[in-house]
Amino acid sequence: MASDVRRYVLGCRECAISKSPRHLPSGKLLPLPVPNRPWSHLGVDFITDLPASGECTCVLVIVDRFSKSCRLLPLPGQPTAFDTAECLFNHVFHYYGLPEDIVSDRGPQFTSRVWKAFFKRLGVTVSLSSGYHPQTNRQTERKIQEVGRFLRTFCHDHQEAWSQFLGWAEYAQNSL
Repeated sequence: MASDVRRYVLGCRECAISKSPRHLPSGKLLPLPVPNRPWSHLGVDFITDLPASGECTCVLVIVDRFSKSCRLLPLPGQPTAFDTAECLFNHVFHYYGLPEDIVSDRGPQFTSRVWKAFFKRLGVTVSLSSGYHPQTNRQTERKIQEVGRFLRTFCHDHQEAWSQFLGWAEYAQNSL
């Protein structure tokens, strides 16, 4: 009987209208801008918790949202916002020019004042994915899965040497 009452109350239109909402209304979804040239819109994220390979324990993954090509940069530990911006400048902007937009998750590097100020100064828009909604940066997340699968396959017997295979992983990803 209790379940019948609960179902009746949940289905009652007047009951639903008279209740005050307990959460904010959800906002409209805003699609990411469609890139019109290579390396103008980037997705950025990290592969972390890797076994030590030399000094490296982390990979910075940078994906061009136009061509889906990527750069994989091995790093010694979790970098700061400054280190991440420096890597992007030296390994991406130096070769491809400044992007219009960079999409990332809400990691501490990407939400810091240093990161925001650096890109504001350069005139680059920084877009953060919604909390617990990694689909915003889907291309980068997918690339991380593919690189992880590649490294698991090729480094199965030599897990401490994954950084030596990273160039091959990048080549394979960009050749598909």
